Amino acid sequence: MKVRKLNDYGVSEFSGFIEKSRSGVSQNIPSYLLEDERSSDPLDVTLNLESIKFNSRYDMGVYLNNVLSGVEVRRFVSDPGFWSWLALFWFDQLCPVGKGNIRSPSKEYNYILSKNYNHRPRHALYMTWQLVDRYGEDAKFLLCKDPSTRGELTEQMMARQEFLTSEGVIRLASFLYFDNSTGMFKKGSAARKSPGCVSRYVNWLQQLQITYDLFSISKDDLEKLLPSEFDRFRSA
Repeated sequence: MKVRKLNDYGVSEFSGFIEKSRSGVSQNIPSYLLEDERSSDPLDVTLNLESIKFNSRYDMGVYLNNVLSGVEVRRFVSDPGFWSWLALFWFDQLCPVGKGNIRSPSKEYNYILSKNYNHRPRHALYMTWQLVDRYGEDAKFLLCKDPSTRGELTEQMMARQEFLTSEGVIRLASFLYFDNSTGMFKKGSAARKSPGCVSRYVNWLQQLQITYDLFSISKDDLEKLLPSEFDRFRSA
């Protein structure tokens, strides 16, 4: 399908669909909004998407980055209509049908790009694209779950969203917590209180940023500062 973007009417209709679904109403996905000229507008570049079933958010992010390669993505970064169109296109994977043929969407800003910059990292596709674009395979530990699941590690890292834009922080976290042999994060990394877990990593970073610039420090230099409690993941 040729990519378009939702206009104000299309975004409003999509928003209404999400709201009703969150209240427990069983509805068909309003896919007609994607191509209807009353609800969507063409882009000034040609982008095409295939109907693909993704195994993980990471796979979705890789695919989206490939589609957007060769175009000036900055024109779309702050465009709610563009990212909302993409979320609607893949809504069945982002929010599959549950019990009683009912979908249970998350909050609206997970699918419709918010004007509130604090909420933008919550958008399912905006953040997925951004993480894969910035970190490549080092984004896997945050995106290894199926497309409908954000994952506990991502939730904990988002406790301080600025860490998601720090290369050293993300690449070290990937080294510590992702198991390449299983394609998932290491056992115990998502715990809330155990030594060396992601929650402890976030707490340590919060203390460290008082005296270090986490946005310029490299992964290797950051690793040298790790307390011994993280050794269980460093050697795993």
